[in-house]
Amino acid sequence: MTSIFDKLKTILYEKFSFHYDQIQYETKLELELGIDSREMFELLNELEQSFNFNIDFDEIDYLLKNDKVLTIKDLVSYVELKNVSK
Repeated sequence: MTSIFDKLKTILYEKFSFHYDQIQYETKLELELGIDSREMFELLNELEQSFNFNIDFDEIDYLLKNDKVLTIKDLVSYVELKNVSK
């Protein structure tokens, strides 16, 4: 889990200019980092490329529209799930 978290931190730092101190497991993507829907799609695209898996449209709908506040930990868990199901 740590390597996924570290890679996600690097993506958020390099591609989205968030400072490493802002990125913790419980950091809320929209509320604390201010990630909007366009940036979320960009982030999901970066996850696909970095971790070599595909996200289908139903999964994107689930991630973005399930009225849940997404955290960094949620994304780490999602990537773990995708990597296990390969």
